[in-house]
Amino acid sequence: MMPAMKPTRSRWALAAAALATAASGCGKRSDDAANTASGKPVAGGAAATVTAAAASDAPRRGGHIVLPSNEPRDLNPALTTRFDRITPVVFEGLVGVDAAMKLTPRLAESWEQTDGGKTLTFHLRKGVKWHDGEPFTAADVIFTHKVIRDSKRETVWRAHMDRIDTIEAPDPHTVVVHYRKPYGPALSSWTVGIIAEHAYGGDVAKASDPNGPHGVGTGPFRFARWESGQRILVEANDDYWAGRPNIDSIEFLLNPRATDQLGLLKAGKLDFAEITDINEWVREVNQPEFRDKFEVATEVESRFRLIAWNGLRKPFDDPRVRVALTHALDRQRVIEDVLLGQAQPLSGPFFPTMYGADPRIAPYPFDLSTAVTMLDEAGLRAKDGKRFKIELIVRASERTPTMDEMLAIFRHDLASIGVDLDIAYLDSRTFFDRILLLEFDAALFGWLPSIPDPDPYELLHSSQITGGPNFAGFSDPRVDELLDKARSTADRSERKALYHEVHRLVHEQTPYTMLYAPYGHYAWNRRVRGLNPRDIGATPRFPGVARWWVAR
Repeated sequence: MMPAMKPTRSRWALAAAALATAASGCGKRSDDAANTASGKPVAGGAAATVTAAAASDAPRRGGHIVLPSNEPRDLNPALTTRFDRITPVVFEGLVGVDAAMKLTPRLAESWEQTDGGKTLTFHLRKGVKWHDGEPFTAADVIFTHKVIRDSKRETVWRAHMDRIDTIEAPDPHTVVVHYRKPYGPALSSWTVGIIAEHAYGGDVAKASDPNGPHGVGTGPFRFARWESGQRILVEANDDYWAGRPNIDSIEFLLNPRATDQLGLLKAGKLDFAEITDINEWVREVNQPEFRDKFEVATEVESRFRLIAWNGLRKPFDDPRVRVALTHALDRQRVIEDVLLGQAQPLSGPFFPTMYGADPRIAPYPFDLSTAVTMLDEAGLRAKDGKRFKIELIVRASERTPTMDEMLAIFRHDLASIGVDLDIAYLDSRTFFDRILLLEFDAALFGWLPSIPDPDPYELLHSSQITGGPNFAGFSDPRVDELLDKARSTADRSERKALYHEVHRLVHEQTPYTMLYAPYGHYAWNRRVRGLNPRDIGATPRFPGVARWWVAR
């Protein structure tokens, strides 16, 4: 049993970043009104839903729009722990992600990897200016790395940057990064927003101060005003290296509840909304008067929901028990009847928008007889119809009618094989404290990537049990070896083959029960043109918002 320890602020915050933001993040799938309700995809992207009138409009400059966003702690992308929609339009990485989820040049116009993948050389774009007019140079990249490495604040980027041995700038437009050993996600990790050295006087402590200077970026929009708890305003960057954005200004409405966004959209107080209530979504998108005013899209999300079984507690330390419990949960019924088809099943911890999963491995089917047999073989025979009890912890903030309905199905399923399921809804801090200390039987949560890479290292590697997000306490030497190898090569085909073997081994042992990958549902005012929900997801696409426009 892992010794008890008090979770540090850093561990708590990083867990919160991985879990609390899992309601965001997008892949792409665009449906028409009839098929949105059924969950059937229609060919084409979000732009395919644009009407003939919209298609006839040419992009134009001008206009103001209102978008929802979490409120950032400050505008410093190097020290972020939580997704928001503001920092990605103010700051940029050396590398971006295009509409096809492929890495694309941004502040670096090209790069090469040498020395067997241990050296990454970036050639920076010339003529780029910070929002205050100062030139962007390699010194800013060096400073960004220094802040991530040395700041006492938590950041999701440190786990990626701590593999760097040295970083140097042989000239103002070249950055050479030396890794201690090849690191597969190295290039993806440089999607981190670069910060301006001069804005902080080269001082890590000043850059770490949440009350320090507001963001000076290189992105398509510049920071203008922040009304704490209310709104943040950004304005078009006239000197943007990729060309001035079409829209003059964007107001970000801070922290609107997901359940309120549709009403705000219909009232004209938002121009874009995520609709989280499945029944509301199906009801609204099929109304002609709604579709007359709003575009809609259904997104295949870069996220999934899962249950972690605490492998450091009996009986969950036995893979037969974990597989049996997975057989006993009717996940397909949840997808079809509760989520109305608005999700897809998964058999392993790999995002549906990325490579990594072996398509030959199917999810375990709902099979109560198999579950009973496996529990009997594990020595957990029923006595007077009872076997054992499970406490499942869930964050109270995630409790919705949909969640209650799903868990009612699971409770009924497990009761039919003699397993009692108790649901404990906890406040966020208590939930994270318990999950980090592995003080639970089972925990339900969502997961999304910190970078555009399929690596499941954090959930599965044994090094992540103590203070990391391996919440199942899963340990398998072969899986560790495969994950280490996959991180030590930049060859996609090689990584894919390694992840396929990881998938097979993890499927056999089932430290986590994969519930589903939910679809995201979005609607926006038809006056906003060129919009794709992927542009403002957890991994924003380039050029994205800079190419939206507002119709006359």
